[in-house]
Amino acid sequence: MQDDGYNHVADLARVVAGEFEEYIVTHPGRSQYSQAGGGVSACGIAALNCARMVLGLHAAGLGTSQLVEELMRREFLEEVLQPCLTWTSSTHLAVDEIHKAPVFSKSLKSVNSNYGRPTFEYFKQLLATTVECSKRYTASSCVIITRPPEIIACFYLARAPIELFVLFDSHPRPHKHARGAAFIFKNSLDSTAAYLTELLRFDDSLLSDSSIQWQAQLLAHASGEIFLASEWVLANAQWAEVALDASLQVLHLQARMQELESRNQTLEMDNKHLSEEVSDLEDKQQELEEMIEELKKADGHKMNGIHASRAEPPPSTRAMNPNAPQNPLGTPRSVAHGRVASPPLAAPRSGPYSPRNEEPIRVDPLAAQMQRDFDEENKQLDRDFRRLKDTQPTFFDCGICMDRFQEDSVARVVSCGHSYCRPCLRDWAVSKIRDHRHPILCPTCMAGKGQLEPGEIDDVAIQQLGLEDKDYAIFDEMQLASFSTIIHCRKCVQTIFVDKTEYQEVQEIVCPLPGCGYAWCKACSQAIDIGGPKHSCDGSSELNHLMDLRGWKHCPGCQTPAEKIEGCNHMTCMSPGCNVHFCYRCGELIVQSVLRGEIKSALTRHYAKCLLF
Repeated sequence: MQDDGYNHVADLARVVAGEFEEYIVTHPGRSQYSQAGGGVSACGIAALNCARMVLGLHAAGLGTSQLVEELMRREFLEEVLQPCLTWTSSTHLAVDEIHKAPVFSKSLKSVNSNYGRPTFEYFKQLLATTVECSKRYTASSCVIITRPPEIIACFYLARAPIELFVLFDSHPRPHKHARGAAFIFKNSLDSTAAYLTELLRFDDSLLSDSSIQWQAQLLAHASGEIFLASEWVLANAQWAEVALDASLQVLHLQARMQELESRNQTLEMDNKHLSEEVSDLEDKQQELEEMIEELKKADGHKMNGIHASRAEPPPSTRAMNPNAPQNPLGTPRSVAHGRVASPPLAAPRSGPYSPRNEEPIRVDPLAAQMQRDFDEENKQLDRDFRRLKDTQPTFFDCGICMDRFQEDSVARVVSCGHSYCRPCLRDWAVSKIRDHRHPILCPTCMAGKGQLEPGEIDDVAIQQLGLEDKDYAIFDEMQLASFSTIIHCRKCVQTIFVDKTEYQEVQEIVCPLPGCGYAWCKACSQAIDIGGPKHSCDGSSELNHLMDLRGWKHCPGCQTPAEKIEGCNHMTCMSPGCNVHFCYRCGELIVQSVLRGEIKSALTRHYAKCLLF
């Protein structure tokens, strides 16, 4: 039975007596999603808070009838969902992580845990263990069941006249409690196990399908952790609300830390990819440079061959006087009276030759040698002067201590050009590093005496200052943190720095380490199969892909997935209250009725134009 706003007090005695096999209490508009800031990741906190309140009330002496009446009140459900009001994170925290928060660790004590496939046998055994723990400690118990990404709570109420189970589900469910969260009362262990099996159903045949292994890993396992109320909750009930607020702040910080770790892992992965790309580009650049060098050498050999052939004298000249010495132009020279004469191509108007006198002007060899020696000495003096000028030490004024130093003691900030002595700049850099300030800006620019864009003391300058290892390690960490974040791979348990900007732009993270390749969603931390369908945190995209892959159909009335195993194409929806008959071949709604006459007439009309088999 489902109720939206119905007065449950009239049915209270019948619920406690177990006259209803199933009784659902829900209040429209009240769920983890309806709260301001609530979302897909708040179900675990709502389940633990419900366990704290229900077990605390029963342990404090509230009777079973009064407790059941309390669970039926709208105000009680709103108080259970109160933590969802301020929960804004999209990170799914595990039950054991939530239980570490002060209010839950003090109020609830874990007595058992279990893990297995979400089958009827598993849930039956899990509920039997919950009943056994309740009887052993003579107190009501609660098992928090996780089947990623959903978390629900199941209570076994002690001191009830019958076997009474209560399920708390913070998610709205189609055809059960579609408009809000609900308390579902069950009167037997088997019916409760059957309800959980149907709710968290998983097809074992999917495990044999290699194309959807990521879905199998996501849905094939469930866990249960059994809790009892602790003695603290009895003596400190008045402090519970204060502790709840503090605990939520702790959980917010923990969720934020997991988000940052996830981002860091993504940035490390992206940074690894960038490093590999840079290495590949450097290798290609080196190969190109080697190819260019080889081409230059080949061209040089060709040019040398061309020059050698051009330097040879013309064959006709060699034929005229093979023993005559040759001038650079290839014309024969004659030796007369100890002088070398070389006839010009055209007689100039002035110079060693005259139009009236063909005899060359005599040049004194001694004077020519003295001129050559003078020119060589002049060149040597010029070279020595330049060398002395280049080796002359230059000076600069330190921008911090204002003392004058030689240039070899300079420490310069390249981006702005300001100069300092190394001890002063080292002291400035160390003071900023130990204060964890990054970037380290030029002190002159910081004082407003520099350019509009202040200079930065980069890694090259820091290495020249001779810092201690611990100071340089801090600087290195600050540099990495400024443009990268850390991601942690759950499979290979390695930590990697990745680029911060690229990490923020991606949704799916893949471990870049060799031999790993593990992929997961940044928002929900669920494992993802690379090459599979587009990931969705609530599983809707994966379900649609699976239905398209298997050829399953949706009921046109309630949209429940349906599969035809055998028989004709006439399908009847089995969801309670739906009563839709549809065709599995074309997906068309045939009729929505429970009257045999209407159903038969509608079937006749439809399959007159469609195939029944």
